Amino acid sequence: MNFAKRSIVLFSSLLALSACKAFDKEEPPLCPRVSALADSVTLTKFKPGPGRDLTDVELKAEMTSYHGSCHYDAEAKQMHVLLEVGIDAERRPGLAGRTAQVAYYIAVPTFYPDPKAKQILPVTLQFADDSNRLHYTDSEVDIAIPMANFKDLTKYEVFVGLQLTPDELAFNRQQKRGR
Repeated sequence: MNFAKRSIVLFSSLLALSACKAFDKEEPPLCPRVSALADSVTLTKFKPGPGRDLTDVELKAEMTSYHGSCHYDAEAKQMHVLLEVGIDAERRPGLAGRTAQVAYYIAVPTFYPDPKAKQILPVTLQFADDSNRLHYTDSEVDIAIPMANFKDLTKYEVFVGLQLTPDELAFNRQQKRGR
């Protein structure tokens, strides 16, 4: 077979394959974008009262990881985002016991002002007797995003972070400005 005939056969084969692909069912995109808000990835928790020196700090925590996977449920018309969230924590001199409470949030601003736009997940941190540091992992947090068409995925973004009080948020922002 000469070069021209081989080229025509190859081109015809590629054209036929691409035509078959046109009839395939469309696959949904991988995942909505998940981001952490910089002001809420760290927490410095002070004991109650006006003191703000090192002896008043109960806990320092940082959201160190957030990752996961997604799948689109065409029947339910939902995108399921399965997240795993990691938090590193350090017990400080101001904490009276070996247990501390923190919380983190998962938010989908597209749904605001609906209360479902933000979910706050409380976490109990239990420090071992011989350690003032720990790593906490919350696995398989399932976020179901109603979505009539997976092509709408670009409208959705998921934010994660530590749930802070207004004072804790102000402290984080002050620390950034002070650098």
